[in-house]
Amino acid sequence: MGAAIAASLDGRKLNVKIMDSDGERCKQLAVMLKNVIVIRGDGTDRDLLREENAGNLDMIIAVTGDEESNVLISLLAKDLGTERTITRVSKLSYMPVVCSIGLDTVINPRMTAVRAILQYIRRGKIISVAPLREENAEAIEAEALETSDIVNTPLSQVKFPKGAILGAIVRGDKIIIPKGETVVMPKDRLIIFAMQQVVPQLEDLLTVKLEYFA
Repeated sequence: MGAAIAASLDGRKLNVKIMDSDGERCKQLAVMLKNVIVIRGDGTDRDLLREENAGNLDMIIAVTGDEESNVLISLLAKDLGTERTITRVSKLSYMPVVCSIGLDTVINPRMTAVRAILQYIRRGKIISVAPLREENAEAIEAEALETSDIVNTPLSQVKFPKGAILGAIVRGDKIIIPKGETVVMPKDRLIIFAMQQVVPQLEDLLTVKLEYFA
């Protein structure tokens, strides 16, 4: 994963370094990457991070196969002054802990896969879906469709399912915090938080009605 990220950043006007403790792997990376500096070393080594000027980094991305090392690398980097961290953590049970100890962005391969799948199986025009609270809830970004029940009616009169809340409406460059008198317009982008058990009702609210095609 680290090599893939470095390859995607190679050639951009960024100062990118990649670190790996495997000497052979470093040789392969040095051949593969043209503009990325390859460093042989252990990212959990505080002295090495300081030597590589971690205190002045805009971001460090820790995506080794060892999640404990990833957490430690990110914590050391933050302590040294790195502005932002991205940390790969595979165990879902670790997520609440690592999110509470000061790490900026935590990614989980399983949740990433779930997010991608949910985006395609949800009804309505769903832009993105993110599982929350160990997958018991979802953050949904959707486009308001013409003739769906959520548009052209004050929100106080919309039958929003209990267990779901409309957090924000994005209309062009404007972000609207919804109130009872707010009216959702077609093509608005909606940020909705919902418990999983009410998602089917929410989908009904977001779906174009059959009479639209009559």
